[in-house]
Formats: sequence, C-alpha cells, structure tokens
Amino acid sequence: MNRVLNMRKPQALAFIILLSFAAAGALNAQTQPGFPLPMTDVLGRRVTVEARPVRIVSLSPAVTEILFAIGAGPQVVGVTEYCNYPPEAAVIARVGGFSGITVNVEQIALLKSDLIILSGEMHQRIIELLDRLSIKSFAVEPRNFSEVYDTIITIGRLTGNVENAERVVAEMKGKLGRAGMRRQGRERPSVFWELSPDPLMSAGKNTFISEAIALAGGRNVFDDMNGSWPTVSLEQLIVRAPQWILAGDMLGKEVNPAVYARRPGWSRIPAVRNGNIAVVNPDTLYRYGPRLADAVLAISEIIFHN
Repeated sequence: MNRVLNMRKPQALAFIILLSFAAAGALNAQTQPGFPLPMTDVLGRRVTVEARPVRIVSLSPAVTEILFAIGAGPQVVGVTEYCNYPPEAAVIARVGGFSGITVNVEQIALLKSDLIILSGEMHQRIIELLDRLSIKSFAVEPRNFSEVYDTIITIGRLTGNVENAERVVAEMKGKLGRAGMRRQGRERPSVFWELSPDPLMSAGKNTFISEAIALAGGRNVFDDMNGSWPTVSLEQLIVRAPQWILAGDMLGKEVNPAVYARRPGWSRIPAVRNGNIAVVNPDTLYRYGPRLADAVLAISEIIFHN
C-alpha cells in the first residue's frame, strides 16, 4: 500500500503544480484591469486585445517613441530600422523599414508578438498578411496635435499603461502652455519652413510643422497651401516676406545666414537680411511622438528669443 502511495506522490505533486500555475494565471488575468479590451482603430476595424500585451512590435518610429515614453519599452520586441529614439530602441530586433513593402512579416511571426501597432496609411498590405497569420494588429494615424493626444491615450490603454499615457499628454500640454506664454501678446512672426532647397519645398497647412509653428506663436507663410509638402517659387517667398527661416538639420551646413545670403535674390527676404535662420530637429516635427511638444518649445524660443 505504501509503495502505491509513493508511486502516486510524483503524480500528485505534478497535479498540485499544474493547479498552482492555473491559479496564478487566473490571478494574473484578474489583475489586468481593462482587459479584454475592444477598441476601434483608425481604419474602422474592431480589435479586441484579450490581455495586456507582453510582446509588441512597432512599425512606426513615432509609435516606438510613444511606447517608451509611456513605460511600455520593456514590452517592445520589434521595431523598424528608423526607430532611433530613445537610444534603448537601438538594441531591439529590426523587422524592416517603414513602408509596407520593406517589412519582414516572417520576422514578426518569429518574434511571437501578441500585438503589432502600425500605420493605417502605410501598412494596408501588412495588415492583410498579419490577419492571415492570426497576428493581432492595431492601426493609428493621427493628423494633428489633438489626435496625437488621443493616440497616446489609446496606446496607453492597449498596452496597460494608461496613467503614464495621461501623464505624457499632460506634460506635452504643459510645454505648449509655456510656449504660448513666451509670446506674451506679441505679434506673430511669419515663418518659412524649408523642406528642400532644390526644388524649393515647404510645409503646407496639413502638417505637424505648420501646426507646431502656430502653437509656438508664429505663422507659417504657406499655411494656405492644401498640399502637405508644396513646391514653391522664390517669387512667392519674396512676396510673403518671412521674418524667420527654419529648416531641419538634415540640410547640414546649408542652414546658416551666410549661405542664404549668397543665394541669388534671397537678400530681398527679411529673414535673410536680418540673419534670422535656425535649425530645428526634424525628427521632433516629422514624427507624431511626445517630442512634438519639445519642437513647439524650441520654435518659440527661436522666434521670441528677445
């Protein structure tokens, strides 16, 4: 009889261990408030996240910045080649570039991710492939600051980091408030954003750049252009007479008063005559992450430096 009991002890112990794991799993599910979480993404798809994701892939540099800002960095297992901020993102597995055609879906599958956050505009093809592999994805595509705030809160809910997301949004709004105070009732200086010198291109009204300039207290001289990145002429620029010229640091040494003064005809522009030319980190403006608020502060410090 004792021999029978002794033989059953390992089986009984295994059964107890299994019960313990099951209980732990049930407890873990109970300690995940807000899940399962049904949400609608920017494409109108109803996506239900059953439990707090622990293996997230980001297919957007902006999303990567948001994830780390709200404390979800440890949950990220895959990013794009362009996800260079924060520095911690550099050690995470790369799954391709930003455009859908460059993304390696097989690599995503190998990462055993439980949630992919991607672009509703760039990744339609990827979404279809992920659906076939039963890999959950959620699309975002904010178009203005207000939608950026909503996106940050949404990603906070999706990842179980709501309080941190709310904090990030509050910090962004606080920075914008400080930028508004810097203006202190002064006139809005006119600003030209140079995207490219040849062909000469700028930022239209439907861009984060134009909105950031406005929130900083300035006025984009091409805010009447419907296209996001319009090609403009020197004649148009002279007529609009910007008081400031801003550009991204990707133009390098070209962004300095001496270079602009040597451009034929540019001396007729007030910003060039007065040497009002400055560089702004383009990543803070071309991405819809928390650093958009930093860009607004930087622009306000430039155009209201006195």
